[in-house]
Amino acid sequence: MREFKRVGRATTRGGLMVGAAMSAIMLASTTGLAQQAGETPEATSQDDTIVVTGSRIRRTNATTAIPTQIFTTNDIVESGTVDVGELLAAMPGVDADLSPENSELSIQNSGLSTVNLRGLGADRTLVLINGRRAVSNSGNGERVSLQTIPAGFVQSIEVTTGGASAIYGSDAIAGVANIILERDFDGIEVNARYGFADASGEEETTIELTMGRNFDNERGNIMFGASYDHETPIYADETRPDSLRTDDWSGNGEFNDIYLSSYLPGGRFESDDAWNIDGVWYNDRSLAPNDGRTPSVGFETALDGYNFRPGRTLSPEVTAYTAALAARYEFDGGVEATADFLWSRVDSLYEGSYEAAIYSTDVGPLGNTFDIGQIASNHPFIPAAVEETRVGSVSWYRRFNEVGQETRDNERTTARAAVGLAGDLGDTWRWQTFATYGRFEQNQIQGNNLNYLNIHYALDIEADGNGGYQCVDAGARADGCVPLDIFGEGSITPEMADYIRVAGHVQQIREQTVLGGSVDGDLFEMPAGTVAAAFGIEWREESQDTNVDALILEETTSLSVVPEIEASFDVVEAFAELEIPLFSNVTAQLAGRVADYSTIGTIYSYNAGGYWEPTDSLRLRGQYSRSQRAPTITEIFSAPRQDSDSLLDPCDGLMPDGSGVTPPAGSDFSAATISANCLSEAGIQAYFADPNNAGQRFEFDGSVNGPNAGNLNVREETADTFTVGAVWAPSFAEDLYIIVDYYNIRVEDAIGSISTQTTVDLCYGAADFPNNRFCDVITRDTSDGRVVEVINRQENLNELLSEGIDVSVMWDFEVDSLPGEFGLDLRYSRSLADEFEFVGEAGQPVREDSNGSMYDPTHEARARLSWSEGGFYASYTLRYESGGVDDLDVDPTDPLYFVADDQFRSNVYARYRFDNDYRTSVYAGVTNVFDEMGPFMPGNFASGSSSNINSPQNSLVGRQFYFGIRSEF
Repeated sequence: MREFKRVGRATTRGGLMVGAAMSAIMLASTTGLAQQAGETPEATSQDDTIVVTGSRIRRTNATTAIPTQIFTTNDIVESGTVDVGELLAAMPGVDADLSPENSELSIQNSGLSTVNLRGLGADRTLVLINGRRAVSNSGNGERVSLQTIPAGFVQSIEVTTGGASAIYGSDAIAGVANIILERDFDGIEVNARYGFADASGEEETTIELTMGRNFDNERGNIMFGASYDHETPIYADETRPDSLRTDDWSGNGEFNDIYLSSYLPGGRFESDDAWNIDGVWYNDRSLAPNDGRTPSVGFETALDGYNFRPGRTLSPEVTAYTAALAARYEFDGGVEATADFLWSRVDSLYEGSYEAAIYSTDVGPLGNTFDIGQIASNHPFIPAAVEETRVGSVSWYRRFNEVGQETRDNERTTARAAVGLAGDLGDTWRWQTFATYGRFEQNQIQGNNLNYLNIHYALDIEADGNGGYQCVDAGARADGCVPLDIFGEGSITPEMADYIRVAGHVQQIREQTVLGGSVDGDLFEMPAGTVAAAFGIEWREESQDTNVDALILEETTSLSVVPEIEASFDVVEAFAELEIPLFSNVTAQLAGRVADYSTIGTIYSYNAGGYWEPTDSLRLRGQYSRSQRAPTITEIFSAPRQDSDSLLDPCDGLMPDGSGVTPPAGSDFSAATISANCLSEAGIQAYFADPNNAGQRFEFDGSVNGPNAGNLNVREETADTFTVGAVWAPSFAEDLYIIVDYYNIRVEDAIGSISTQTTVDLCYGAADFPNNRFCDVITRDTSDGRVVEVINRQENLNELLSEGIDVSVMWDFEVDSLPGEFGLDLRYSRSLADEFEFVGEAGQPVREDSNGSMYDPTHEARARLSWSEGGFYASYTLRYESGGVDDLDVDPTDPLYFVADDQFRSNVYARYRFDNDYRTSVYAGVTNVFDEMGPFMPGNFASGSSSNINSPQNSLVGRQFYFGIRSEF
């Protein structure tokens, strides 16, 4: 347990104290900084020791060597969101690893809301509930979705940054986010909130109920909480014009290349010879378009292509239900029993594009190919416009809009139970034991996909003898085969669509059981003070069971493949901590942990740090930690699972004579080497041998299957973390705190995979092609040379490095000439490095640095100015994020070099509390006051996507208004 012992209710739910000021007090000491913070003697007494994130030793006023920030329920309300993940992601140095907006293409994680410290990923950020582990809400990683926590039940959130594996075990490499739940609430509280965006969608309705009762002279307390939250979806439409744009970045400040799909709802036939748009037929013969195109009159994607964006989900519909029950009771003898139960159900629905298919070697989800087949020359549905161009059987490409938009419907249910006992051992020692059990279940329906096999049967038809037609295959007829007409928009009837439509079900179950116990107290006295210690042991078991429909595994459909997994591991851990007062103003803090995993064996973690108070107003602190992260179940056991990645093929632009190839930007590869390697591919030679491609370049710039796969040989990763900082409360300004921290996190043997683009570049740029590990995971189509699959297998890469500086300035002050009290909360994060290194060609290290890119800003800041008077409180918050380069490998002199502008977004908030006891309050706010949605980010950007405005640089919602009422009884 690591709970902030409350001094009156005003410090949590109702207090005017902002989270940053609480951070400063948490970092203060009894004799120095805490006294300057204006704490009462009761608040700083020895009896009010607390246990905070970053230690299991009870300390007075949270003296700790680890940087810690605390957020209250008031911070949640003021942030303009009910999603705890969004609140944390708004802080400099904290990112959203997954959010409902950025996870639409994720098969297993769409709709999750997770937190990512230091840019190292959710798997390296440990999320705790009341200081104890929570079950993962992801089928392919250790990710706790913060949507599952009822916001009305949250007392505070503690975020520590820096290695903490010695304290809490694996996953705490980047830091810890500890959700502290209410324990002593007495009364009834209701919160109702409604929000809406200026543009379409994103209407939010939230209702929260919390009830609690103290009993038996406050020896016991029981609480119940429930919440309902509903967010309407955001679609790509005219209210967000950039979401519909079909431009690509063409360089030199221009967006002018049209990025459309060659798969039309009306179909394209005989390659580029005949096509149907809006019910109108065109071909390269008698029906050539009258638009002056030369020299060819055939289909051209830039002129005739289809914009698949309108109507797609940019942010899903999300409905969340949560319930919580908590109880505590103190028995005679000082033994206290606690019990918590949390339940949540989060439903999310995405609507994507309409599925498309091709006659030849349609690519299955994991790169397997399936020939649906050409249409026979005597097919009765062939229209005259296609017949005029036909030579033998008919090839085709088509988007099947009549089947409906592809959907991904997720239902996630999480249940967690925790019980504990704690009591005193003598005058200075305390013991505790606990047990937790968590179960997560996800049921996903992938709707409106295509059954390639049924399309094959439905296109092979014959006369039925009664003036109609039937499918040739007798088995298919027995299964309800309906002859299929794919010629022209709307040609597919509802009966046809039903036959070729397929839905798939994926079920994922995660279970976690943890048992543990610890003791903490005073060991002995030294001249400078008491040596405190904590010792404990824990056992944990994690299991995963993933089940999917058999049809998904057959890969004859467009369904996304999720491999079946049934695996588990357990770990036994022992830990110890020491706090040693070396001098009156110098304290050392030590911690160590040994863990024995059933998967990887024994690993060790340790911390060494401390703080020094040279004056009453200054504290210097530092820590070194060795942290480990054990591989997850998915990283070890997962078979390839589907993912889609964008790829610019190194062979793009190749001509039969070897010319036309451009080496990847920023590389030292030779164009001659790449050309020779590409020309040796049988599929590319087959492309050049096709008469329809005579004189044309080989082109490939699009999306490929990039399945992620586990690795039985993957080992733990090891991080060395160094932090050093200072907390200064200058005597010349009361209640002013300035905090500066430097961090350096270096992860050796980091678990990860090399990106699809980098893998392909290294394969075709290598002198030892194709005999290297990069080429081994690439599959090309043997008939047309397309890259169909690049497996991203987990491995221990050489190194990750995250380095930076955090600065906080907090000041509560008054202005003589003005009424009320003011508060300043300024937080700034400067990223100095964000790199990863791996072994590349010929064993040479390859280092990639993303610092300064669009998705990894160098500078982040948040400034909040508040004012309060009586029952009124108002604040203005300005968020800043520096712009970035789209692709750091592109030279600044290159026409394709692009830099996004810095982003500034403003929020305003106001609250008024009625009556003398302030039991009822009304509040309202506006987020993103000036409706800054961010830059246009097209699909050909390294940082972009086909959604155009869905990236870390964007604010997808735009300007949003909200208001609510909170009342206590």
